[in-house]
Amino acid sequence: MERRALRNGSPVDTIVAVGETRFGHDPFPTIAGPRAVESEEQIMGVAAVVADAGAAVLRGGVYESSASPYEFPGLGQPGLELLRDAGAEVGLPTVTKALEPKDVELVASHVDMIHVDPRSMQNFELLRVIGGTGKPVLLERGGSATVDEWLWAAEYVLAEGNDQVVLCEGGIRTFEKSTRATLDLSSIPVLKEISHLPVIVAPSAAAGSRTRIQPLSLAAQGVGSDGLMVEVHPDPMAARTAVSHQITFEMFTALMDALGVNRVRMNIDMIDRDLVRLLARRYLMVMRVGRIKAERGMPVHVPEREEELLAVVRQEAERHGLVPVEVEKIFELILEQARNTQHRERAGSWSSA
Repeated sequence: MERRALRNGSPVDTIVAVGETRFGHDPFPTIAGPRAVESEEQIMGVAAVVADAGAAVLRGGVYESSASPYEFPGLGQPGLELLRDAGAEVGLPTVTKALEPKDVELVASHVDMIHVDPRSMQNFELLRVIGGTGKPVLLERGGSATVDEWLWAAEYVLAEGNDQVVLCEGGIRTFEKSTRATLDLSSIPVLKEISHLPVIVAPSAAAGSRTRIQPLSLAAQGVGSDGLMVEVHPDPMAARTAVSHQITFEMFTALMDALGVNRVRMNIDMIDRDLVRLLARRYLMVMRVGRIKAERGMPVHVPEREEELLAVVRQEAERHGLVPVEVEKIFELILEQARNTQHRERAGSWSSA
């Protein structure tokens, strides 16, 4: 049987859409937020800062797994509601963990992406249930899992007809004691060769120290990772869980600047997307006008109408402090494309007739 997580000879990469963010397509999208949602004030504060710095997805744990039953277990459903509201407030999609199959439906109803943590990577019933929701899945590698075992875990989600899987390298257990885990950056190019699924890196837990997160993040970008996930807290030393894993607001902003994924760049990307959407709307209107022209026996090219439009464009450009002649050149290309489209439409209509 053909394994769906492997390339199987195809060069096409899967793009995973989480809200407006597209893993495997957008330039290094970053997931950021606290290890655990602790209060409304905490998650709202973190959301505002990471969104302003250029984060693409807001994270926050509401169900926490740990080796000790005495550690903070998460807020559960109230935390889900706080995370959902914080994401909506700053305009970011959200991601959190589901630890048990019974929690999946509730989690899926509140967030845009479901995170499978390392301890759950081989909980196959959980993977099946999460896959069945159709939600994008963030599948983090187990601490003792090989790359092949990791991809087999992905198969359980894919087998449910859900191809929206992002792999996440968060560190594996080795003999090394100087870090909490060994961040296996060599797995990134390996996965790029054998799998079509996007893969991101989560250095926070593996690093063992917040000062190591930035260099590891830059290294992840350098080896071709499709993105990043980091833990951010307003006061890491006062956090209710994972004190050493989380970075401050200032450290996150510095990290995003170092990665070149800052707020200004993100805003430019959003404007560019809006421009494409407007061009698509214009294209539909051009097609409609072209059909009307054809029905009335009018020519495609009406120089007088185009000159009127270009005059308006030049005036508008000057009003907004742009160079009129440069903006005019852009619109000349747009008009040329419109004429070509209408010519092709007429030629197609005649040939079909």
